[in-house]
Amino acid sequence: MKAIVAAGALAIGLVSFAALAQQEQQRFEELKQRTERRVQERIADLQGRLTCVQNAQDPEALRACFPQRAAGRAGPGGPNGSGPKPQ
Repeated sequence: MKAIVAAGALAIGLVSFAALAQQEQQRFEELKQRTERRVQERIADLQGRLTCVQNAQDPEALRACFPQRAAGRAGPGGPNGSGPKPQ
């Protein structure tokens, strides 16, 4: 009788472990898909910027390829004082 109870408990434990492993695998797959989507979006953004840089005909057009960089400048050398100083 004890052997049957032990076997039943073992079977329940194995089923629970399998269910947890399946949930963990599903969470991993979702994380992997979200990460891949973010990387693909970043690649698309960089490809767009590369095209912009290649097509730029003057410094203003080149600056337009990086709008957040221009918006982040607080004065000479950028917001934290690093970077090139105007001459």
